Amino acid sequence: MAPISIVDHRGRAVARVSGFVCLLLVTTISGCGGQGQSVHTGSRQVCSPSLESCDVGDTGIGGGIVFSVSGTGPDRVVLEYAPAGWSGTSNDPPLDWESAKRAADGYRSGDAHAWRLPSKDELKALFAYWKESGDGGLSASLYWSSSAWGGGSAWYLSFDDGDEYHSFRESTNFVRPVRSDS
Repeated sequence: MAPISIVDHRGRAVARVSGFVCLLLVTTISGCGGQGQSVHTGSRQVCSPSLESCDVGDTGIGGGIVFSVSGTGPDRVVLEYAPAGWSGTSNDPPLDWESAKRAADGYRSGDAHAWRLPSKDELKALFAYWKESGDGGLSASLYWSSSAWGGGSAWYLSFDDGDEYHSFRESTNFVRPVRSDS
């Protein structure tokens, strides 16, 4: 598959992706209704509870950063990731997989609940957004996904190069919760 460029609302190229990540981004950014969403690089707006005005790069309902918007109307889905400092420290915590799931599930921001560890595909979309925007205080480290692999391993993603791996669940990787609204 040939690489594609993702452009912002002014028509400037902000990302160039190929292969599986390209398919994921096209699906995530374009959505089912063909309504493309651009990577938002300007000032942040706070999403309204109706989600109609919510765009990539805005502040989500849970106080995080919106990294994916897909669909329209009642099928609209907004994904956000927790802001830097979500864990009470300036860095994301390095935890084993079970502890990572509990920490993500236990995060609360205002009235927003339902935070969780991202799936492998959500983590890839988050990485693509972060790599271009630099938003949110993530680091070029290894981050857990919620996706299990076999009986005793789980998937994680390197935020250095975007490659995915699996490891024993007792290993430690960093954690950043996500949530979705629809």
